Amino acid sequence: MLDAEKKPILKETQTWTLTQKGNKYFLSLEWQGEALTDITINEFDYGGLFLRMPWEKGIKGEVMNAALQKNEKANEKRAMWADVGMEIEGLEPWGHIAIFDHTGNQGYPQPWRVDGQFGIGPVLAKSGDWHIKKGEIKIFQYQIVAYSGDLDTVEMNDLWGDYVGDKGMYNTASLWQIAKQEGRDAKFLNPKEAVEAMTVKEGYSVNAFASEPMITQPIAFCWDDKGRMWIAENRDYENRQEGFANSGDSRILILEDTDRDGVADTKKVFMEGIPFPSAIAVGHGGVFIGAPPNLLFVPDSNNDDKADEKDIKVLLTGWGIRDRHETINSFHWGPDGWLYGLEGFATPSKIRKPNDGEGRLYKHGDEFPKNLLEKEGVDINGGVWRYHPIKERFEVVAHGFSNPWGIDYDAKGEMFITACVIPHMFHIMNGGIYHRQGGQHFNPYVYEDIKTIVDHSHRSAHGGARIYQSDAFPASEQGRLFMANIHDHGVLSDILEPNGSGFTARHSDEFMMANNAQFVGFSMEVGPAGDLYVLDWHDADICGGDVLNKDTGRVFRITPEKSLAENWPGRFDDLNKRSDEELVALQLSKSNWHAQRSRVILQYRAAKKALDANAVKRLNDILANEKSEDIRLRALWTLQITNNLSSQRLLDLLNDKDQYVRSWAIQFLVEDGQPSERAINQMTAMANTETSAVVRRHLAGALQRINEADRWALAESLVRFEEDADDPNIPLMLWFGIEPIVAKQPGRALAMAVESAIPSLYKKLQDVSWMRANWKN
Repeated sequence: MLDAEKKPILKETQTWTLTQKGNKYFLSLEWQGEALTDITINEFDYGGLFLRMPWEKGIKGEVMNAALQKNEKANEKRAMWADVGMEIEGLEPWGHIAIFDHTGNQGYPQPWRVDGQFGIGPVLAKSGDWHIKKGEIKIFQYQIVAYSGDLDTVEMNDLWGDYVGDKGMYNTASLWQIAKQEGRDAKFLNPKEAVEAMTVKEGYSVNAFASEPMITQPIAFCWDDKGRMWIAENRDYENRQEGFANSGDSRILILEDTDRDGVADTKKVFMEGIPFPSAIAVGHGGVFIGAPPNLLFVPDSNNDDKADEKDIKVLLTGWGIRDRHETINSFHWGPDGWLYGLEGFATPSKIRKPNDGEGRLYKHGDEFPKNLLEKEGVDINGGVWRYHPIKERFEVVAHGFSNPWGIDYDAKGEMFITACVIPHMFHIMNGGIYHRQGGQHFNPYVYEDIKTIVDHSHRSAHGGARIYQSDAFPASEQGRLFMANIHDHGVLSDILEPNGSGFTARHSDEFMMANNAQFVGFSMEVGPAGDLYVLDWHDADICGGDVLNKDTGRVFRITPEKSLAENWPGRFDDLNKRSDEELVALQLSKSNWHAQRSRVILQYRAAKKALDANAVKRLNDILANEKSEDIRLRALWTLQITNNLSSQRLLDLLNDKDQYVRSWAIQFLVEDGQPSERAINQMTAMANTETSAVVRRHLAGALQRINEADRWALAESLVRFEEDADDPNIPLMLWFGIEPIVAKQPGRALAMAVESAIPSLYKKLQDVSWMRANWKN
């Protein structure tokens, strides 16, 4: 580099190294600059390494960075890598070139220039002036990857990790820091300005359903049977390590849109002063509230919308609060009548019914119990759990994950959750053990766990899974899973595609982008009119390290500009006023909201007295004669949770034509533990010939809920299915069910290994049974 008088001021050295791995070419670059005098590089929009592909007008192309920001949205944004792909004659599909920034580079991760012709390059000078003193040597390193095909962001993160020597789970952690800084640097937008800044998929619109000062610090929301929205305001949250009962003004609110214009116009305070409410669900004559360390039931016996505070019940206790992000959360009524919830891995808990004076209600200024984990209880430190409101029973459904937040089920009753940090979605099976962000599984003999179902990645932190099952949106959106993303500041959707006994989640849309770095969406709901709602905690500290604005909070409503929802008579009436028969008829509704809320009411009624005989007859008729498997399942679920499904009927349904009816018959037969000998024999027999991978998965899952002596024959049949060798779930669910019995009969386990057509299971059985058999020697 020369100055104006052509005197050298900078000695530059460049080293280029080209390698090939598979179908990709890797060009490693190292630039060294030795200053011969003091040098200042002034702030500028471009400069340094820059790449331009052979683009001309009309050629399709796209730039995407590690934060999954595209084209102009990636300009001036910081990221570890950026990829440009476009149509190139002779290549099918596109040609791509990616550039990797190095962790050792000044300003890492650097801002990127992305121009209108798909030119890309890291540009340190965009961050401000930078200097090289005389005699100082600056080194910048980059790697360029050239390939053809489709961009795989997960693979690209791995390749970048290979380049910088970081293959750990947190090799993209710098993106979190960027996202946090973006939030602090962003301009505060009031609710009206926030809506104006949003972009939403064509054909849809957004409005603020509720916002400050009507609500502040909303952490959870749900619906009641009247179509009103309930909000848990957690004003006791201070930061991730502090806050329990210090504020003293947390509340449970009821909001209503009386004129149905999409904006809440009335507010009632149902309850106030409850410390740290983090989850909420209405049903069974009151409201279930997650308020660590407790699961509470707060009745409203006279329906005056005021809590019967003298009659509050502590149903369960033992939830921890070590990380406020990861305590009890995301209540949702399952199709089977259980209340489901989630728990994060960084907050160990021991769940039990309260005893020895534990069933206390906490108040303003109280201290969180210090001996929480010293009592006997069910361990959970990351997982899915459920509580039955009639049987008063608690179970851990699945262990693992990171900070899961958001759970829902599809039309077949398949459960899915969204999670933070680790890949963002999982398909949930009762008894499953899943990928953990950290720590160890409780069972040291798991060896291998169930992984994510996603084939792509987004910026970290997802929450509020809701599968669209209503009639306002078009058919193209039916069955898609919508979720909020805290770091992307918007609502994304994934397509759930069958894959063996499970699913693959493929990316669909950035459905709504807030374009506001203080939008903190992490919970979602579908409402009675079929609209989509997203809760926005709204704060400049988007990861909850601190609460920087205690008086903000919004719920946004996303609705089609031309809703397809039918405004049938009584759609918005109080469901509690409907007869048993009318509630059963709603199981035929296109609106899952109405079908689901009706089941909760019918379950509550049936616990008090038998349902109307005509209603039960109608359910049986639907189950027997309806063509749609989805509708038949609704009838099956309703019969089960209202105690109108006999063991004999369930046994008959093991031979049903629909695979999910057979699957749910298995699940209900083992729900309460050991089924009858006849049921065991029939399930064992069907395991020999079952043609559905979904049903075989449920049979494998049933192993954990039956006596150990009865597991052998069932497992010995299931291990013979060669088509399940590469299934994402069945080999692992089989192992989780038989692992406890392998040690007790290693010889029989070895025999099972010989008969197994599943290599991964064969190896576990062979290795573990041999090891157990020879320990004494």
